[in-house]
Amino acid sequence: MNSGMNRLGFRPDDYARAWQRASQLKAVGRIGLMTHFANADDGAIDWQIDEFDAATKDLPGTRSLSNSAAVLWHPRAHRDWVRPGTILYGASPTGSARHIAGAPLAAAMTLESRIIGVQTLAAGETIGYGRTFAADRAMRIGVVACGYADGYPRHAPAGTPVVVDGVRTRIVGRVSMDMLTVDLTPCPAAGIGAPVELWGPRVRVDEVAEPSGTIGYELMCALARRVPVSVDALSETRVVEAEAG
Repeated sequence: MNSGMNRLGFRPDDYARAWQRASQLKAVGRIGLMTHFANADDGAIDWQIDEFDAATKDLPGTRSLSNSAAVLWHPRAHRDWVRPGTILYGASPTGSARHIAGAPLAAAMTLESRIIGVQTLAAGETIGYGRTFAADRAMRIGVVACGYADGYPRHAPAGTPVVVDGVRTRIVGRVSMDMLTVDLTPCPAAGIGAPVELWGPRVRVDEVAEPSGTIGYELMCALARRVPVSVDALSETRVVEAEAG
């Protein structure tokens, strides 16, 4: 049912008629009744539920209303079965990691790479294209083999979290095609070859997406074909590792 999303589906006043026509077709088996919420992430869904309930009250069939946001926050919409999407991958329906901080969701994808170079900067020296980041003190900078050609967002600002050698730190400077740079101050032992988690169990994908002006779902969908992919058979966690081009 098109109860207000205005993409696919029959409008409420045409829904029963469409159900009758479909039920008379030999090729059609059981008919389920479904609608999709336009803004379940901000709470305003009762009007769509009311539209759906009024138009389907006399129709048989299982009901499905809940997308990821409704699964988490709207019990009234749970009905017979639900349709989780982004939460299956451990991402937030709102695009903000803080909104799922208390939810038992685990990351289904980890983007990993390694440090391929180290630079030592003096106070006042800058990093990368546009010289957008200047060191305010002597700093060690790690160069990571991952960039926007791998699917990491080009617009990720300085301060976007990353984990290097098990220690949480931040990216600095602009993201390049094949590389990005990170602050090694919190992890002085990290050098060339140190493992880097760009998103995964310790850095939620939304923590990268939100400051970049997008959502975690887009980042996971935008992973480049050139990135090698492996699957952990025990946890079924998808592990991807960027390589320098």
